[in-house]
Amino acid sequence: MRLVMLAAALALSACATGPAEKNWTGHAGAQPFRTAVAACNQISYNVEANFVTCMAGRGWTRAKL
Repeated sequence: MRLVMLAAALALSACATGPAEKNWTGHAGAQPFRTAVAACNQISYNVEANFVTCMAGRGWTRAKL
């Protein structure tokens, strides 16, 4: 039971620390932000350039910081 609770807590904390939508611009026909982030997190292998490219393919560009 403790392991299940720990796994749930880790999963929820990962969601809370994802990229903020305010730092991204969605374009016409863009996939919903959270859906795009979830998909890109899985396929980017923690490489930021891969993540940004993936998000662009789903209609999102990151604001210049």
